[in-house]
Amino acid sequence: MSTRRDFLMTSAGLLGAAAPLLARSQALPCPPPQMSADGAGSTSTTCTPSTMPAYISSMAPFQVRALTGSYAPSNGSSTLRSIMPSMWAGNDNIMCPWSGGAKSTTGTKMYVHGGGHSDSSNNGLYSFDFAGTNGPTGWAVENQGQTGVTSDLAVGSTGAPISVHTYDGMVDMGTMLYRFGGSSYPSGGFTVQMLRFSKAASTWTRLPNWGSPPQFAGMAAGNQAAGKILLMDRFVSYFTYGFYRVASNNWSPMRSVAAQWVADGAAAYNPATNTGLVVGGDNQYGVRGFSVNIDWNAETITQTPRSLGNLGSGCALIWDPSRNVYWCFGSNSNNGTLYEINPTTFAVTAHPLTGDAPLAPETPYWGTFGRWVFLDSWRAIGSVASRSSPAFVIRLP
Repeated sequence: MSTRRDFLMTSAGLLGAAAPLLARSQALPCPPPQMSADGAGSTSTTCTPSTMPAYISSMAPFQVRALTGSYAPSNGSSTLRSIMPSMWAGNDNIMCPWSGGAKSTTGTKMYVHGGGHSDSSNNGLYSFDFAGTNGPTGWAVENQGQTGVTSDLAVGSTGAPISVHTYDGMVDMGTMLYRFGGSSYPSGGFTVQMLRFSKAASTWTRLPNWGSPPQFAGMAAGNQAAGKILLMDRFVSYFTYGFYRVASNNWSPMRSVAAQWVADGAAAYNPATNTGLVVGGDNQYGVRGFSVNIDWNAETITQTPRSLGNLGSGCALIWDPSRNVYWCFGSNSNNGTLYEINPTTFAVTAHPLTGDAPLAPETPYWGTFGRWVFLDSWRAIGSVASRSSPAFVIRLP
């Protein structure tokens, strides 16, 4: 396990425990078409089916359900290890070492990708599909990767990327996944490799480096309507940020914020107000969170420190437009609570998780980061905490 790290409530009043919202199993509308993430014009993004599965509708708010036993996947793949290609036997440590996934907010798949440094050269990409009725579909290999990769791809080429600690530096833009920077295998040095994964073709393509000199990213927030991705550095000693322009496949100028970013942070974006939130470990001034105002046209941001308490680093941070709040769970120091963050007052409400909680992550564990899918029309979050344990869903109010 790599050790090179800078480690990184107020209560707004608990909501009354509601009965399971079975009415939400009725048909709900899909979002409107948005810009294709590959820059090919307007297209429909993947939409979560509007009829809520019975295995979710039967849950109470803030209940966790492990997808095993009566709720086991229909394809028989209960754990990531059950579908791991044999080429990665003994080399599949892609969750606990500061690694996450693609932060999906559309569709029903959660994407998992990671490894890096001295932990694993496994550069495969894996998914868990939560679609189903009495249980989910289960795990699948999206791209098995390639063994022996120890260097970056050339810019513009396709192939298997070097494995990295992904941190919060991946984002799902509908038809494409994007991966920015990370701590690479085997040295732990921060790669400048930026990549795009085509879901349809199942291929990785190397993108242009960010900045001059190149920067390393670590926190990502995508805006499909604007066709841009905001990248922010993940380390407390860095101040930089920039915007990747999807259609033109190039970068904005590299700019700096006033205060150091948090350590091993996670970012989420509210498109209704063009604002975002960053949560993580202390920077050198003891700040653990920032709100961010984003100007996607000017390609600038402003940050404001926020007192959020100690939510830990590496959390799964999700914007919920239906409830108008941020959710945070699965940090390096918490797996039994779902935190609700008000986007105006930044008050934090702690909701103890019930059912198959607390979650059971691998040890040592540095956080969930982007290893989740937000299933808004089903009022649920899908995630996983271990290669050898089942995926789970958290029911939302």
